[in-house]
Amino acid sequence: MTKAAGFSYEGLHGFRVPCPDGWELEQRTADTIVVAHPPVPSGIFRPNMVLRWAPANGISLVRYATAALASTMQTAQQVRIIAHEMWTMNAPDGPVTGRRQRFVHQVEQHPVCVDRWLWIAGNRVVEATASYSVDQLAGMKLLFEQMVMDLRIDPGANAAEDQERSLMDTIAPTEPRLDEAASRLAGEDREDLARLAAAQPYQEPALLLPIPALELMDSMAKRNRLGMFQRKGPEFAALRDAGFLAAGGSLTPAGTAFVAPLRSPDAAFSVTAGDAHGGAVLQVWIGGGIGRLTAGPSRFSTPSARVPGPDDLSVQLLQANAVPKAIADWLGFSPAWSVPHEPVVLTKDQYVARTKSAQASAPDGLGEAARRMWEQPWTDWEILDEETGGWFGFVNAGSAGQYRLGPAEGNDSVMLEPVSSAVVWDTLVRFIHATVEGTLLWIPELPGFDHRPADGKAPDGKVWAAYP
Repeated sequence: MTKAAGFSYEGLHGFRVPCPDGWELEQRTADTIVVAHPPVPSGIFRPNMVLRWAPANGISLVRYATAALASTMQTAQQVRIIAHEMWTMNAPDGPVTGRRQRFVHQVEQHPVCVDRWLWIAGNRVVEATASYSVDQLAGMKLLFEQMVMDLRIDPGANAAEDQERSLMDTIAPTEPRLDEAASRLAGEDREDLARLAAAQPYQEPALLLPIPALELMDSMAKRNRLGMFQRKGPEFAALRDAGFLAAGGSLTPAGTAFVAPLRSPDAAFSVTAGDAHGGAVLQVWIGGGIGRLTAGPSRFSTPSARVPGPDDLSVQLLQANAVPKAIADWLGFSPAWSVPHEPVVLTKDQYVARTKSAQASAPDGLGEAARRMWEQPWTDWEILDEETGGWFGFVNAGSAGQYRLGPAEGNDSVMLEPVSSAVVWDTLVRFIHATVEGTLLWIPELPGFDHRPADGKAPDGKVWAAYP
């Protein structure tokens, strides 16, 4: 072990892993080092970083990365793959290009974010995995990124060849198919990520309630029992069958939890999403450690034999820190190659026309990357803080990735700027966290997020973000 200001470095077989002061070495084996946050109280997730390495066996990095995603999809619980991106680290012999992946999954009662870095050093494939709960992102994510930047690898240390490749041949038997457009624009190979979006469609919640029943339930925010005459209609029957009200009209434990965010409110959000075929709204209330969601059908749902009635909304009751993933699921977050290019400036009429129809004429002068975005299916979406009016808007442009919707010079213009799906997730989590905790909104992953017109308004009058 060696020391540096604020860190110790755990070494093994040519690897040195930074361990912040107070953190603990949890495991050190022939091919793994695990460092973990100081012990936490029961019920709190303990952040940790795991470094693993193995012989590369001549297999390409993209094949390893593809196998890692496939294995995660097969083994993780309630998983949502958010991002799969290029990543570069500074190695002793010069920059090394790798892949960075992000996903969210359920570990016991915790919704956990995972950042995974993969690269090849010498004849070894190396994997660094950082895990932290969703509500720990603001404190942990940047620290783990710094730890990965500070990893040290002895270029002279080599791993012996290992001919055991059966697991790799089973999970990823061939090189992945390439995304030809993204590869051409990047000037190097990029894997086709379209299958990932298809492999994780939104699963609509089982519980549906008609809007009148939900309105009746909202009236319970200031009482614990319905009156006799309110227990005679179909709304009461629906709430009783859902387990929110007892036969006598009093709140059940589930019903008490359902109204808790209204009784002790921390935040309320609306999320809207629309495409050429229509739109839907998801409402979120957070309070008392509980998140309550009601929503119309997602634009990313799988076809279902169940057809909701015109007044039906799906209902979910979650722990508060599970809300960001529930929103990401409903919005169909999925990896895509986000190709940097100059922002596209549109008039409001051009923007509205394109959101309504994929056949809308493209503006003159679009470059190849921007035209790739224009030709993809669009789903525009926004999240609005109901109390402050703070707002973010994006366009999900399919395999071209996410685009931030922002102000442009002029009163009737908007700007679309490519943003990686990982940064969109960071924006969503930080936006919700700042509002619930009552802290300042800080989004270091989104340069220029505080740029806004003088009046702070979007073209439709909303505030661009929840600024202090």
